[in-house]
This record gives sequence, structure tokens and C-alpha cells, in this order.
Amino acid sequence: MAELVEIFIGSMVVGFSGALVPGPMLTLTVSSAAQKGFWSSFYISLGHSILELILVVSFFLGLLRYLDNHLLMKSIGLLGGLVLLYLGINTIYSLAKKKISIDLGKAGPKDMTARYFSANFILKGAAVSLINPYWYIWWVSIGAAFMVRSMDLNVAGVGSFFLGHISADFVWFMFIGFLVHSGRKFFNQKIYRIILLLCAIFLIYLGIRFITDFIR
Repeated sequence: MAELVEIFIGSMVVGFSGALVPGPMLTLTVSSAAQKGFWSSFYISLGHSILELILVVSFFLGLLRYLDNHLLMKSIGLLGGLVLLYLGINTIYSLAKKKISIDLGKAGPKDMTARYFSANFILKGAAVSLINPYWYIWWVSIGAAFMVRSMDLNVAGVGSFFLGHISADFVWFMFIGFLVHSGRKFFNQKIYRIILLLCAIFLIYLGIRFITDFIR
């Protein structure tokens, strides 16, 4: 049980570290929430999570079995650890140089009860991930490394990994959707930078864990 919790929390924090960095998903969420309202952020996250569920199921049902080699599996863990370490250090460097900021745009319409064509935003959430090169890099390195560790606990481990990962996406992007919709009263650059710093520190910790596992 403790291992499942560790996988869930680790996956969630790593998920936050990726979600927080400005990119196509953030841009789509901000623009959609500003134009169409809060619930667009939910459907965008849903589309993104459906795409990732397909990938995780593919890994579990066979894709990772082609990697059924002890040294290769450990090497994936090493690669994931190195990428995590790089992302953590690079995030701290970028924060120190003030290269990272977030633009929440303008507040959207105030009618939180309006209904939107959900399928459109679900497709956009999936599409914006497919066109993002970082998404592929993340899954080949960090995602695959987490999957290798999670599969030791079979379905429960993979489920904990996936739920932790998508929880971060839903929480962050729906939070952004709410802020854009409500007029950004509760959020600023300082809070954003603190959250990123905490995630970066955890990334470095996980990276070291993955690398030491490879050495052992």
C-alpha cells in the first residue's frame, strides 16, 4: 500500500512539474477559458487524459514487453532519472534567471453555468498533446521509467501511476481555467514561481532515486 501511495504522489508531483511549464496545453486552456468559460478547461484536460490512457494501456498490454530485458529496463530508469534531474536543475536555473513566467490573459465571461460543445474541447485537448514534441520525449523517458517501476505492482501500480499523473493535469489546468474565468484574484507570479521551485526540488530528488536504482 505504501508503494502505491509513493507511486501516486511521485507521479502527481512530476505531472505538476510538466503541467506548470508554459506550453501548448496552457495556451489552449487560457484562451479557451477566456473565450468560452471555466468548463472548457475540464474538457481539454479530459481529452489529454484519454490520449494518455490509451498510451498507458498500450504500454501495459504489450508495448513495454518488447523491452523485457533487465539491463534495458534499468537503462530506461537511468534515462528517466537523468531527464528528471535535468528538468529540475533547468527549472531552478530558469527561475533564478527569471526566464519563466505565466500569462493568464484576460478574464472570461462570468456565466459559469453556460454549456459548451464538449467534444470539440476534448479533441483539442488530445490534439494539442500530439503536436507537442515534449509530450513524446516525456513518455519515452520519464513516463516509460515510471511505467517500468509501476508494473512491478501490476494493475494497481499502473493505476496509481496513471491516476496520479492525470490528477495533476486536471487540478492545474482547471485551476488555471478558474483563475482566467474569475479574473485572477487569487494567483500571481510569486506563487507560481514558488510552486515551480518546489516541483523542481522534487524532480531532482526523484531523478537521484531513479539513478541510484540503476547503479544498485
